[in-house]
Parts: sequence; structure tokens; C-alpha cells
Amino acid sequence: MRARVIQRLRNILSAMVAEGLLPSVPADLPVERPKRPEHGDYATNVALALAKAAGRPPRELAQAIADRLVDDRVIAKAEVAGPGFINLRLAEGLWGETLISILEGRPGALRPTPARPEKVLVEFVSANPTGPLHVGHGRGAIVGDALVSLLRAAGHEASAEYYWNDRGNQVRLLGESVAYRYRQALDLEASAPSDENWYRGEYIAEIARALVERDGPKHAGLPTSDPFFVSFGEERIKAWIKDDLEALGVRFDTWISERGLVEDGTVDRILADLRSRRAADGTPLVSADPDGAVFLRTKQLGDEKDRVLVKSSGDLTYFGTDVPYHGHKLERGFERLIDVWGADHHGHVLRMKLALRALGKDPAAFEVVLVQMVSVTRSGEAVVQSKRAGTFIELRGVVDEIGRDACRFFFLMRRSDSQLELDIDLAKKQSLDNPVYYIQYAHARLCSILRRAAELEIDMAPPGEVAVARLGAEEREVIGKLAEYPDLIADAARAREPHRVVFYIQELAQSFASYFTRLQKVHRDTILPQRSQRVGDWRASWDWEKTRGRLAWVAAIRRVFADALGLLGVSAPERMEKLPPGDAAVEEEEPFRA
Repeated sequence: MRARVIQRLRNILSAMVAEGLLPSVPADLPVERPKRPEHGDYATNVALALAKAAGRPPRELAQAIADRLVDDRVIAKAEVAGPGFINLRLAEGLWGETLISILEGRPGALRPTPARPEKVLVEFVSANPTGPLHVGHGRGAIVGDALVSLLRAAGHEASAEYYWNDRGNQVRLLGESVAYRYRQALDLEASAPSDENWYRGEYIAEIARALVERDGPKHAGLPTSDPFFVSFGEERIKAWIKDDLEALGVRFDTWISERGLVEDGTVDRILADLRSRRAADGTPLVSADPDGAVFLRTKQLGDEKDRVLVKSSGDLTYFGTDVPYHGHKLERGFERLIDVWGADHHGHVLRMKLALRALGKDPAAFEVVLVQMVSVTRSGEAVVQSKRAGTFIELRGVVDEIGRDACRFFFLMRRSDSQLELDIDLAKKQSLDNPVYYIQYAHARLCSILRRAAELEIDMAPPGEVAVARLGAEEREVIGKLAEYPDLIADAARAREPHRVVFYIQELAQSFASYFTRLQKVHRDTILPQRSQRVGDWRASWDWEKTRGRLAWVAAIRRVFADALGLLGVSAPERMEKLPPGDAAVEEEEPFRA
């Protein structure tokens, strides 16, 4: 509906420009839903924005625009208010068109149309294969996965990618840790790795026991630095990671290996390209110090210092492989790169943008979504996490305990760059106090009403003008919110903020719950005929037009609800196993199973 209003307004303003009454039409026309329903269905302050350029008082210009806006199809009434606002009432037929468009899934009803679709690569999780995923990884995984769904819903060609950081010191330590625990499992004398950061978690001992069970003492004579131990440990951990992500409903289109990019020459090729490039003053962008370390001269590009690509030992730094990896992404034809990183990596954003600029790429094509870590509480007590000490909270344990739906919903309830507390007890609770239970119950209630209507053999044909006219102000307010759904998707995708979808369905659920309660307790009305009303020739006296309008309204809400939950990766149950205590407003008379 908002798009129809904007188009109508744009046509009027364009006509006024052609007549010399306005200098131009703004690219973005401000049309919003007013906070108070009595002010209309939509409102615009466009006259205030154009008054100075048009050389007319805002109210006078607002009235001139309002006089032209009214038509039979879109705007039934336009009134000037305050210093120059225009309050708009929609034409009667537009409400029914909106309901039917949603129910039939017509173009534009559930999905926006992007001005220019982009080919986007979203990289997320990308944890070293040195241990199981923890809850912090889980939040990044869910944010990234939901963002990919959101971008696709907004019309973009989005792909999900996992980058294995499977080389370097951390992986070397993994191999040594596995070798040490392997010798211990064989009751052989063993010295702990010299590096104090070696991995002590119980999962390392589990890997070692699996190796003993499979091969016995076959590898006891190998040095702890032998690549075999790295390979075996990685194989097990990668399988765990993939299994954990599958349990969370997170899937990737591609898996890229850092080691593979080094071995196939991609890293050397792109670093060679970088070495050949010059700054604006003609000096090389890559230089080496007397010890042989190789630097990208990012300081002269705006960084606080130059960044090391290759250590004096000849080993590539993380940055030294990350830059070629991102160059490789663009070589594969992606127009926009979005990385989901932990908030502690915020300092890496600028240097990566500068590195892409040094490669001759547009740094604006690279974006980062920062994700804060998750604090976990159980029974009111904070749970401390420490990966190397082996006391971190594994993601899989949380998913198994509270379920995929609760995990995904809770991790998307806040902006990704804000702190998040996961209350295990609340997430497991089967009551309306639990946010995900509340949302799923709202969807199940909508389904129950429609199911009960079918059992009563009520005609579910699309509503006509008479039926739509029977809908009241509260119901029309919700239709307006349903009509905003495509804009919500477009805006959330543009802002890279999946949590906006959560906020939207929470507001929608609250609107319906409040309506449902008021309908029965205040208006003494019902959506469906109740058992006490179904006596005698009740079908002849029942107000079927009002019922048809309301059932179409309920069906449209359910359609948007299910679609939004699908974008979040959360299931939309049609039945709930348990009726929340104190909820007496189940008018469909279908008892919820205990």
C-alpha cells in the first residue's frame, strides 16, 4: 500500500513540476504511517521539504498537493495538518487488494523489488578447525545465515561461504596437542607442547582416544610435529563443526581452505600483483625491512601503521593470506563482500579496505557486520567461557538443550553489535514468558482459527468489498502493518540487520494478541460463531460478511508470520502441544494437547 501511495504522490508532484509549480521531485518521498490512527492511514511532510524551493508557504503548498491527491483507487481523503503535513486516508478497495495480494502471494506483496540486484558473498563463522564451535560462533553463524536469507528475499543473488583457517601456528599447536594426548592415551611417556597456549580441552583427549581405537600404537614413533596429527585432528573437528552447523540449520554454498589457496598459487599470484602496484607518488605499495619481513604500506593510505604480509621467517601472516582471499572473492565475480566478524576484529576492517584499494578494487564493495560475544546464564549464574582451558560452552550442547528454534530466535533478538545474554532457563521455558514460544504460539493460534473455520464449513472465498468494509480500525491498522512487510525486508537487508524481522513479528504478534483480547472482553465479539451461538437456524442469522473479512485478515497475518519466521530459520508450528496458563481467549474451541 505504501508503494501505491508513493507512486500516486510522485505522479502528482511530477505533474506540478511540468506545470512549473515545483522545481523537482525528490528521489525519496517521505511517506510514513502516523503514530496515531486518527491522523490517517499514511502521512507525508513532502510540502515542508519542498516549500522553500517552491517559494510558497508550507501549508499552502500542502493544500495544493492534497487537492490533487484524492482519487478512487488509492487515496480517498487528504487533509492538511499542522505546519504542512498531509494526512491520507486510503481508498476502500485498497484494503481488500492488499489482503488478496498477500494471500495469493502476488508480486510485491511479500517481497520487495531491488533497484539493482547484486551478487553478494557473505562469509561467516570461519573458525579455525582447532576445536568445536562455542556459543559465540553460534551467534555469528545465525546472523550470517539469516542475512543471506534476507538478502535473497530482497532480490539479491547471495551466497554463503565458510573460510577454513587451516594453516599457521594455531593448526600446528592442534597437531602437537593431539600427539601429546595420543601418547598419553597409549600410556607412553610424553612431554606437553612447549607453547603454553596448547589446546587442553577434553575434546583433544577424545580425538586422541579415537586415534588409539582406530590405529593403536601405529603412530607412536612419529614426532609431535608430524603433519599426520594435524590432519587427523582437523578431520575430526571439521566434521564436528559441519554437524553442529547442520543442527543449527546453517548451510553454506562453498567451503574455502586457506591452505588450499596457498597451495594452488592463488595467494602468491595476488601478492605478486600487490607488489607490482604503486602509490600515488609512484613508490611501491609493498616494501621489505632489513630482516626480510614484507609490509603493505597501509600507513600512507590512512592506517596507523604498515601491516606485515610475510614475516622475516618467510611465513605468511593472517593478513598475508586474508588479503589475497578477499581479492579472490572479487575475481569470482562477486560485486559485494560481506564478512561477519567478532567485534574484537573491528580494527581489521580499515586495513582490509585499504588492502583492497591497494589491489585496485573498490573498498566500498567490502563490508563487515560485527557480532558481540554471548554471555550465558543458568539458574541466574553467569557461565564463564574459555576455549583453550577447555571450559567453554560448546554450541552443540546449547542447541541440544534449548532447541534450534530457541537458539536462532534468541541470537537474533538484538542488534548483532550489541551485547546478548542467553538465559538457558528462559529459552527452555514452555510459556509465554519465552519470546520464541510466544511467537510460535501466535502463529499456532492463527492456524487454529482457520482450521476451526474449515471444520465449521465456512466459505473461505476471497472477501468482497462488503466483507472488507466490515473490518474495523484495529484490523485495518494491522493490514497496514502487513503491507509494510516488503519494505521491512528491503530496509533490513540494506542495513544488514536481521533482528529487524524479529522486532517486526514481535510487534505483529502483540497487535494480534491485544486485538483478540479486546474483541472478546471489550467488544463482546468473536471471529467465529461459538458453540452457544450455533443453535437453531444460526447460519441464516450469522454475519457472514464480517466473518469472511476477518478470516481473510487472519489468513493474511498467518501468511506473513510464516514467511518471516522462515527468513529467520525458525519453524512455524500449526499446533502447540500446551496451552499457556491463564490464556482463556482460545475461541476456536480446539483444546491444546497437554
